[in-house]
Amino acid sequence: MDLIYERNLQPMKLVALKGTRQDQAVLDLATRLGISRQQMRKILIKGCDMMILENLGSRLEAADAASADDAVIDALSLPHLTAATCLLSESAADEFHRRADSGTPISELLAEILEAIT
Repeated sequence: MDLIYERNLQPMKLVALKGTRQDQAVLDLATRLGISRQQMRKILIKGCDMMILENLGSRLEAADAASADDAVIDALSLPHLTAATCLLSESAADEFHRRADSGTPISELLAEILEAIT
């Protein structure tokens, strides 16, 4: 018997990400991280459940609003990767933020963040 929770949901997740609003959200997030749309799709398919992917547009809009007041948080896309997509834990985000505040270059931190979420 093939139960739904035992199925490979990758094709369904890809379909969810090809929606107009979701596709734009994927492109925006990929641009923030400096990677291709296809790489971002792979990361999201691997790390997110269907509910997050189906609501990705509105979740990233909320993350944009949450990061508007802090340039470091916005540059690192921390709300986008924690609350919006659940790809990064809050404790890891806090550590990246602390390191950015202590002078670690944003580009170095973004590379580490990308490594952590892949």
